[in-house]
Amino acid sequence: MLWENLNAREFGDWVDKSEGVCVLPMGVLEKHGDHLPLGTDMFIVTEVAKAAAALSPVVVFPYYYMGQISEARHVKGTIAPSHRLIMDALLEMCDEIHRNGFKKILILNGHGGNMHFLPFFAQMYPGLKREYTVYTKFVASLKTEQYQEIAARSGVEEMGDHAGFSETALIMHLRPNLVTMDNVVLEESRSLERLSEISEAGLYTGFHWYANYPHHFAGDPSKAAAEYGKIMFEMMCENVAEMIRVIKADDVSLPMIAEYTKLAF
Repeated sequence: MLWENLNAREFGDWVDKSEGVCVLPMGVLEKHGDHLPLGTDMFIVTEVAKAAAALSPVVVFPYYYMGQISEARHVKGTIAPSHRLIMDALLEMCDEIHRNGFKKILILNGHGGNMHFLPFFAQMYPGLKREYTVYTKFVASLKTEQYQEIAARSGVEEMGDHAGFSETALIMHLRPNLVTMDNVVLEESRSLERLSEISEAGLYTGFHWYANYPHHFAGDPSKAAAEYGKIMFEMMCENVAEMIRVIKADDVSLPMIAEYTKLAF
C-alpha cells in the first residue's frame, strides 16, 4: 500500500497489516545516457516496491530522491544535495516513519551511487538512541541463477553498469514511451580508463566514476528489449518480497537494539 494513498483513519490498520515494516524506495535524479529518463531509478525501485508490497503487504513510502550523486553535478538534470544534508535528512525521514508507528524500515536502494552511503548511514545507528531498525538492499541485486537465466534468454553476458542492457530493458517494460534509442551514442558508454593505475593498486577516489564515465553512461543497451525487462522486473519483485518476509520474521534486531542501548548510553 502506498503511504500517500492512505487516509489518516486507516493508516494505523496498515501499520498492523505491514507488521511494523515500511519500505522506503530511494535513488536519485540523474542522467542515464541520453536515451533514458532522469527518473530511471525512481521508476524501477518504486514499481518494484509496489509490486513486492502486493506479494507481502507493507506500506511503501513516497520515492526519496535525495541520494549520493555528487559525481554527476556537471550533468544537466542532476539533483545533488550536500552529503551532510542527505545524511541528516534521511535520518529525520526515518525518524518520522518510526514516529508514525513503524519499527522496521527497509531502505530499498535503486541507485548504484548509494552503495557506500547507505551502509555508512546504517552504521550510525549504534551511536544513536533509536528504538527502530533500518535495513538496506540494492533493488537490482539478482541471484546468480537469475543472472544466468537472463543471459541465456538474451544472449547478453554484460548487464551494463548504468543505462546499459538491464536498466534500458527495465524502462522499456515500465515506461516504454520514455525510451529514445535513437539518442544512444555507444562511444560515450565506453570507459576512458583514467585512474586505471590507481584502481589496479586497489585504491579508490571519489572521482573514479567520472574518470571512467564522464557522459554518465556505461554499458551497451543495443540488445535491450521489454520482454527481458519484464523478466528482470518480476525477479526483482520476488526477491524484494522475500526480503520483506525475512524482515517481518526478524525477532532479534529490536530486542538486541534495546539491549545495546542500555549498555551504550
